[in-house]
Parts: sequence; structure tokens; C-alpha cells
Amino acid sequence: MAKISISLPDELLNYIDQKVDNRSALIESLLKQWQEQKQNEALAAACAVVDELELGWESEWQNIAITEWEASG
Repeated sequence: MAKISISLPDELLNYIDQKVDNRSALIESLLKQWQEQKQNEALAAACAVVDELELGWESEWQNIAITEWEASG
């Protein structure tokens, strides 16, 4: 696994240390959530394009895709 280094203001670092035991795990978790959000946004945009182009999605499949996107956060 690659290592990275980030700089944070002291007050933010102190706040994080008061709230969690493992700041690295917190940062990793936040980055994973951000990645999932970006992927979900891209999927939603693709679904919108398919809908606009009327490429023949049945409403049932479209509703399933929307429901899955909404459930993912």
C-alpha cells in the first residue's frame, strides 16, 4: 500500500484526535465515501443521458437504477 502525507492545521488535527482513535482509518474511509459518491454521480449522469436520448430503457429498469442510486447514498 502506498503512503501519502498531508498537512492539516493543528486545531483540526486536535479535533480529529479527540473524536477517533485512528486518524488514518478516518481519512481512508472519507476518501472511499468520496470515491463512491463520484461514481454514483457519474452513473446518475449516464442514466440521465440515456433517458434524454430515449435509448429504449424500459421504465422498470430505469426505476431499478434510480432506486439503487438513491439507496447508495
